[in-house]
Amino acid sequence: MEVLKSMDRENRERLEQALSYPEDTAGRLMNPDVITVRADVTLDVVLRYLRLRGEMPEHTDHLFVVSRRHQYIGRLAVTALLTHEPSTPINELIDDEQPAISAGTSANEVAHQFSDHDWVSAPVVDANNILLGRITIDDVVDIIREQAEHQTLGAAGLDEDEDMFSPVRRAVKRRALWLGINLVTAFLAAAVIGRFEATLQQVVALAVLMPIVAGMGGTRNCWSRCSTACSGAR
Repeated sequence: MEVLKSMDRENRERLEQALSYPEDTAGRLMNPDVITVRADVTLDVVLRYLRLRGEMPEHTDHLFVVSRRHQYIGRLAVTALLTHEPSTPINELIDDEQPAISAGTSANEVAHQFSDHDWVSAPVVDANNILLGRITIDDVVDIIREQAEHQTLGAAGLDEDEDMFSPVRRAVKRRALWLGINLVTAFLAAAVIGRFEATLQQVVALAVLMPIVAGMGGTRNCWSRCSTACSGAR
């Protein structure tokens, strides 16, 4: 509460708006500090505005174009400011291919969209398409990392609350499935070796390959689980 009182009115209203959304949603993730421009102006007007502003928020790869009612229309690449004539109208350079993210979208879905489309930033809008703010890659990178870790731990029969130092009884309970699979494969390997006992007695050199085959079997199981986890994370 003291922090809110110390802010100016505009920043306080922005923060209160963000805090009004449930946790783990785009509305809570977004940053209200966003640069907007109108479609009916030229690049020269935008450049003068940016010079007066003096600085740009981090990870600003696009400016967002809005209507008079502050509704999201599209985006303008920062590179376009440098590669086109200052007299060029903004409405000729609008990129409307990137859809806006609804403020109620879950954080996990936001992370998936950033991962799938390689976005650096994305606009956030309310139910009336009013631009509320933006989400940048640094806002979702932790979520992407947590999703990958969750998939990896899940493939090994673990969860986020466990690690290599967990109590033995608890760890065994969680890993019983994989321990059982490995035990069954070990018995199968032993059975196969037993069937070729006579051959091994005749060609002793083959016995050298036994630990290699067993090791490759364990490695294959491990790689299979890791591949499953990585595929899920992607």
